[in-house]
Amino acid sequence: MDEDVFGLALDYFVVKEIKKGDFLLKEGKVCHQIAYIEKGLFRTYFLKDGNEVNTCFCMEDSITLSHKSFVNRVASTEYIQAIEDAKVVTLSYDNLIKLYQLDYAWQSLSNVLTERECIRLSERINAMSFETAKEKYLHLLEKQPEIIQRVSIQHIASYIGVSRETVSRIRSKILL
Repeated sequence: MDEDVFGLALDYFVVKEIKKGDFLLKEGKVCHQIAYIEKGLFRTYFLKDGNEVNTCFCMEDSITLSHKSFVNRVASTEYIQAIEDAKVVTLSYDNLIKLYQLDYAWQSLSNVLTERECIRLSERINAMSFETAKEKYLHLLEKQPEIIQRVSIQHIASYIGVSRETVSRIRSKILL
């Protein structure tokens, strides 16, 4: 995207500081914004039988949002929470629609982001369906090594669908 086209959005961006533990989105609320993460780390999770189930970790130079809620304008079934103090640049749904009308490059960017999310979800489904706990952990270590350093063992265990103890055993075997 060239500078002039990107410049169309400057008046629409809103910079927000989010404290560790605060929420960008809560279950039951409509996701009204897409957030580019300039600094910090977020987790996306939902509640199942009162337990938190992590589904995604998003960090610097990526975006976070509840896709279903954002696109369909429906209440979210998930939470997006800052794991670290964060700084995000947000763009509202309404302003994104305005940008679509101003230049096709914004629709193209949206298509690329949607395609990337589809690939991420496909890989996640395959991992959850066909990989062992150790393979899931190694996959996370290979694809997002920063997560292993920055996220609690509890959140990692929830993300790969195992207990804390299982993650501890996997880690100890890898270190040997």
